[in-house]
Amino acid sequence: MISRKYFHYVFVAMMSMSMALALSFFATISNEGLSAQFVFLWLNATGWGFSIAFPTALAVTPLAMKAAEKLTTTN
Repeated sequence: MISRKYFHYVFVAMMSMSMALALSFFATISNEGLSAQFVFLWLNATGWGFSIAFPTALAVTPLAMKAAEKLTTTN
């Protein structure tokens, strides 16, 4: 198992990978359709997407959390 001290990195990796998979799936379908090379193109796009999404999510998460804290109230 992975140490709890790495929770933030594991969480961000899982979220960014799931988003990269979903977004690249629909982008590949939209651009190429269900061609013979669909799986290769989709996984290639996912790899590129994750390489951008993971560091971006690491940088944006703290800012988004602070913004969400300011925009919400407790009742």
